[in-house]
Amino acid sequence: MNRPECSVGEIGARLAAALSTFDEQTWRVTEPQGRVGLVSAGGDRLELHIRSYGPQAGRVIVGCGDPDDARDVPMPELGATITVSPARPAEHIAADVSRRLLRAYRAVRPAARAWRAAADALAAAEDAVLDEAEQHLAALPGTVERSGSPHLPALTLSTEHPYRGAVEQVRISDVRLGHEVTGPPEQAVRLGGVRWPLYARVQLAVHPRLLPALTRALAEVAATTEVDAVPTHQCPHTHQPVCPHGHDHATARQVQ
Repeated sequence: MNRPECSVGEIGARLAAALSTFDEQTWRVTEPQGRVGLVSAGGDRLELHIRSYGPQAGRVIVGCGDPDDARDVPMPELGATITVSPARPAEHIAADVSRRLLRAYRAVRPAARAWRAAADALAAAEDAVLDEAEQHLAALPGTVERSGSPHLPALTLSTEHPYRGAVEQVRISDVRLGHEVTGPPEQAVRLGGVRWPLYARVQLAVHPRLLPALTRALAEVAATTEVDAVPTHQCPHTHQPVCPHGHDHATARQVQ
């Protein structure tokens, strides 16, 4: 196995110094959780490690890292990597990094930042819908729990003693509002998937005697509720200067 003559930390320090000269931005070395990374003054992030196995053992993998303002954005430019020899001069590696990684990385950062802001606003709007549903379920006998993935949680009301009372169980899942999002035109990755409503799933286990009143109430609510009317606290456009629904989110944030 080929082993490098210097550590990845030493390589990172030399590359940071070379990039600071070549890139006209100050770069510094970071070691979060023992991993070596580089961060520029503008927030660009690079990650370094030395391949320890396979035909490229001993070579340095330099990859783009998520910017703080665009974490977990599914754009290939933010996760691109190159492989370099640790024996190459740091100035040559810096030139390669700039040409093969940073150019595309920086080109997509504005769109990635917009995507992250839109995704966060969408998640907050979906959470607000679930929060309100949870408050109403809490008025019923039983225990309400949130489960599922952080990106797609579910609500479940379960009674302590099954087969007693009017409601045994309520489960709400697949709460998605992505069809309401109108992102910036340069946004490269669509939020929420399709552009039509994906209906939430509501599963009920209730006493048969409850069904006439339950279906009557459902019919009345469905006939009188405007599903296109979006409350301010459930709006997925809190990140935009001009809200398509006409909300003044800047003032709402100041009041909070």
